[in-house]
Amino acid sequence: MDNPLPILALMRRAALFLIAIAVALASCTTRAPGPAASGSPTGSPSARPSATPTKKPAHVVSARQALYVYQDSIWLYDVKTNKARQLTQGGTVSMPKWIDTNHFSFVQSGNTLRIVDLKASTTTDVFTAPGGIQAYGWSPDGGTVAYIETDSSSYPHLRYRSISDGATQSVATLARAPGRGVSQFDDLRIQYANGGAYVLVVYTPADGDSSVPPDQSQFQVRGADGSLAFSVAMSREPTMGLFSRDGKTVYFMDSGGVRAWTASSGSTRTLRKTNWFNPWQSPDGSKIAFDSGDFSTKARVRVLDLRALTVVTVSKPGRARPVFAGPHSLWAQAVIPCSDACDGPVDVFYS
Repeated sequence: MDNPLPILALMRRAALFLIAIAVALASCTTRAPGPAASGSPTGSPSARPSATPTKKPAHVVSARQALYVYQDSIWLYDVKTNKARQLTQGGTVSMPKWIDTNHFSFVQSGNTLRIVDLKASTTTDVFTAPGGIQAYGWSPDGGTVAYIETDSSSYPHLRYRSISDGATQSVATLARAPGRGVSQFDDLRIQYANGGAYVLVVYTPADGDSSVPPDQSQFQVRGADGSLAFSVAMSREPTMGLFSRDGKTVYFMDSGGVRAWTASSGSTRTLRKTNWFNPWQSPDGSKIAFDSGDFSTKARVRVLDLRALTVVTVSKPGRARPVFAGPHSLWAQAVIPCSDACDGPVDVFYS
């Protein structure tokens, strides 16, 4: 089977398939196709079939490869050839993440972290967590992996593991998050800041709880040494966070709108009184693309300018989960109705 089309699901009523859209965010406009998809400029009434990748100027840095999960296998999509190939077979796989252009990691059977060497065509086990790996993230130098493992009582534990010697540091025990996956406000992320000084942890449930102490908050920032640098009260329902490209700021959403925490000052400010979902920052760090909520076929892709603090809508209804594929290009997914239960949505990881 060539170029599989990822069929995804939302609340068992809607489905997504991966598409490409080009968005003019500056004077230069580029276009990049998505896995098994067609490309169409923003504002076009319909996608063009069988789009061919266009040659880009030498100075434009764009996505070259994409990893995604389809039917319990990891697939690699090549932007240049517009083709996908299957990388894994058998078992349950999840959370593929690029380490560098030749290596990526993923979780096998819910509890084993593995690394694939694309050049050597080899796969190596890193470690197995008895309680499962709910989320993980690599330090910039690749020497440490931060991950969340749950115990028999469903409490999530944040741990740091050294790759060189396997030493594991128990950093924090978070409050339980019952009912995950039933709300579009739920988010699950571990992300190191550029430079590796901080780790963002997002393990948010559908509802906040004012009784959760700061060190157990499902939205917090930890230092590389495990110390607590920042957390948000769960009563504010924090979610959808990400680090800035320079690692100095965390952007997130809570009941007050889209907010920003600055590591150097420890201060938090409100950027816009709006909701955002599935945020993704531009390569130069000046903009963040997001959607209005992918549980609806009316979802739209929008872009926040971090300098002017303005928001513009850049897609027609039915587009969600945007990703910057280059300085001036966005890839998104289309939200379409489906009559039966579907399989998604699916995260796509670009290199």
